[in-house]
Amino acid sequence: MSQTNKIDVIIPCYNAAATLARALESVLVQDYLGRIIIVDDASSDASVAIAQSYQARFPQHIVIEKLPQNSGVARARNWGMLVSQADVVAFLDADDAYERHVLGFASAVMQFRPEIPMLRLGLKPVDLDEKYAQHPNFSYGWRHVEMTVGGNMIFRRAFLLACGGFPQDQLFRRLGGEDVALGLAVLQVTQMGVAFDNVGLNDITVLHYCRPNMHAYRLLDTVLFAQSQNHITQADHDAAQNVTDNIVSRLQNLQTWLSVQPKGKIPLQVETAPQ
Repeated sequence: MSQTNKIDVIIPCYNAAATLARALESVLVQDYLGRIIIVDDASSDASVAIAQSYQARFPQHIVIEKLPQNSGVARARNWGMLVSQADVVAFLDADDAYERHVLGFASAVMQFRPEIPMLRLGLKPVDLDEKYAQHPNFSYGWRHVEMTVGGNMIFRRAFLLACGGFPQDQLFRRLGGEDVALGLAVLQVTQMGVAFDNVGLNDITVLHYCRPNMHAYRLLDTVLFAQSQNHITQADHDAAQNVTDNIVSRLQNLQTWLSVQPKGKIPLQVETAPQ
């Protein structure tokens, strides 16, 4: 198995002692696994101890990074991306889990579709509240969830670095949504592979364990029941759009620099104005 086909899985972790082992077990059985990079975001529970117990058993696979203070999921993901040396990095939330062949699928996509810099896996809800499961438009609402979370994202690391990583603006520390801003920028600039528009990929998913007050429920309330999120103002929307626009501009500038002709050294001259 070529080292370049292996994928590093980055798991941001904050007080996830109850679920971290489940997430790790689901990754350790994957083919094409490079390293698991656990980035602890200053947890106050037993998360680090659990991570260390797995590292002792699987030292070739598990790396633990500890942030000195709680800084938010975007910074934790970005830290893991910087620690990684893999060509492709996947992001899994510490309270979710992979189904069996996720990384094998992702590795094949990245190998045989070189024009795709990012893909989103499907999400399979676990313990979903019947209020949502029985809604006639649930599939439509769940598609919004699949397009707006960070734990199903897989990137070519060079591309994510060019994006500037996940945006760390204070707006997102307060409201969440940094993965939305990044995903929208990707859609405007290039292609995003999705693994949930094909019935043959039903088992290539992230198991998304549901709990009260989670992002998925808030979004489903908005999409399916028209419940407005009053805490999000128009100024918040505008600020988030500005972040997306800045990522797009950064990538467009990079395209300009890379496509310039001719390549190589360009002599520069400086003319001084007459005194």
